[in-house]
Amino acid sequence: MTDFKQLQIERPIDDGQALTDDDIYWGPLSTSHPTTLREYGPVTTIDISPTRQQWISITDSTRVQIYSPDTLSLVRSFYSFKDTAYCGSFRSDGRLVCAGSKDGIVRVFDFETRTQLRHFKEHQGSPVHCTQFSRDKTYIFTGSDDRTVRVFDLATEKQLTKFDHVHTDYVRALTPGSATNPHLLLSGSYDRTMKLIDRRMSNNDNVLMNFDHGDQIESVLMYANETLAITAGGLYLKVWDLLGGGRLLASLSNHHKSILCTGFTSEQNYILSGGLDRHVKIYDASTFRVVQTITYPDAVLSLAMVGPNDRALCVGMPGGLWSVKRRDGKQQISSSSSSSIPMNSGYESIKNEANNDMISSNNNSLVPIDDESTNDTKSTASSGSRKTKSRRRFFPSGIITPTTTDSIASANRRPRLAPYDNYLRKFRASAALDAAFTTALKRRQPDIVLALFKELSRRQMLKQALAGRDDLSLLKIVRFLQKHIAHTTYMPVLIEVAHLISYLYDFSTASHSDKNNKAMDKLKRTIHDELQFQLELMKTKGVIEIILAASSSSTTTLAETDLVSTTTTNNNNNTVISSL
Repeated sequence: MTDFKQLQIERPIDDGQALTDDDIYWGPLSTSHPTTLREYGPVTTIDISPTRQQWISITDSTRVQIYSPDTLSLVRSFYSFKDTAYCGSFRSDGRLVCAGSKDGIVRVFDFETRTQLRHFKEHQGSPVHCTQFSRDKTYIFTGSDDRTVRVFDLATEKQLTKFDHVHTDYVRALTPGSATNPHLLLSGSYDRTMKLIDRRMSNNDNVLMNFDHGDQIESVLMYANETLAITAGGLYLKVWDLLGGGRLLASLSNHHKSILCTGFTSEQNYILSGGLDRHVKIYDASTFRVVQTITYPDAVLSLAMVGPNDRALCVGMPGGLWSVKRRDGKQQISSSSSSSIPMNSGYESIKNEANNDMISSNNNSLVPIDDESTNDTKSTASSGSRKTKSRRRFFPSGIITPTTTDSIASANRRPRLAPYDNYLRKFRASAALDAAFTTALKRRQPDIVLALFKELSRRQMLKQALAGRDDLSLLKIVRFLQKHIAHTTYMPVLIEVAHLISYLYDFSTASHSDKNNKAMDKLKRTIHDELQFQLELMKTKGVIEIILAASSSSTTTLAETDLVSTTTTNNNNNTVISSL
């Protein structure tokens, strides 16, 4: 037997709140159910690989971990850190990953082999919070708490430039220039300034522009065409015109706590910001207006958008959680996920039904990287193989333990039906209508009653549901009609209901209570007032059409008069010229 098709509740749109293109674009993403995973520490940085695979880099605690955007399974792990890791980021070709750390060492890893290729110790123990590859893939820009910005050469593993006079406080944000200008970079600091630096200039002239944000800067961005720059810190997100000499274009204050991170969408049509107020704000890049707000259970430390078409939003939080919201609402977790940390139980529990019965180990996924800086540090990954957990099943023939090759059938449970759906299933139209009124009153959702009226009309059971009612139930229906019949969404259906009510019941006699008669009189006045309002609108429309027609005709007459006068003048001129 097939399952009963439940009643579909359509949420009507308020007349003054029509959906915009931004609401339609971001609505599926903001309302989708999130997939949440737990890491070992606060997720301070999320970066997306610019390659076709769109790998997700998660920086937390003493590791940088790479996840698949489709299955959210662990792909790579980099453990070569003695202390907290920061700012794990991809190179533009996706082949290298760099990250700073609290001990001041900047490390570069090969993505495929997971080996450490380079490490730079010039920051001498000061935490390095920001690391970025240059767009031409040959340099690394770093910013540290030692108040310096440094440039390292990947080929020679040497420091090329040290900018120690640019900032007077911690450097916490960097963004490189485009591929056409790989020597440019923007740096933001806790000294409340952002600097545009050209590494090719001499030591006194390498700061091209200076921007005063007014608060400690946590994040900086630059458009791909290098026309605008964005600073974030405190309660403000500020937009600067680079081509206009550093002019301030907009100062946005839509967060009520400090902004910690920013980002672009895949096409840079929108700007994203997240902060301590647990909100992610999405701005239109052309008008700088907030078009969507997404709320999370904790402060937002990092965010990134997975392309193309902005199909997923990744957000990192202080408690070790990171959340993925998908545009299509699909949530996929690999059955062979190698993360040994349990999924989140505080925000939204992620459960894999296949792994509830069989959890198999995958020792090839977590391979620690050996280098001289980590010889005395034990990896948190288990050195031995994990024991395979299994659950014994009891059958009449004995005890059977499933193996990895057995297929497990999921239980196909029927959904729980609402009371009005149960009555509809039994073709009890009158009881279904009473149950819908009770549910709508409890949930404050009158659209439940509207949907049931539509369904009963489709089944040709509306007359059956309205007939034979007592005074109390009839009063509920009449008052519902009086309240909602003037609504543009409800009107087509409720007109049919009102017509049937007037046909089935005679309110002119004393057979009904005074409350019913008064409610019916009020319904008649509401309908009369709505008809008068529609009549006045039609009159106004006619007057406006007459005015527009008269205006267009007068414009045509003036144009014809000008044409005649011009023709007459030309004829006179021709006559004078011919006489001469």
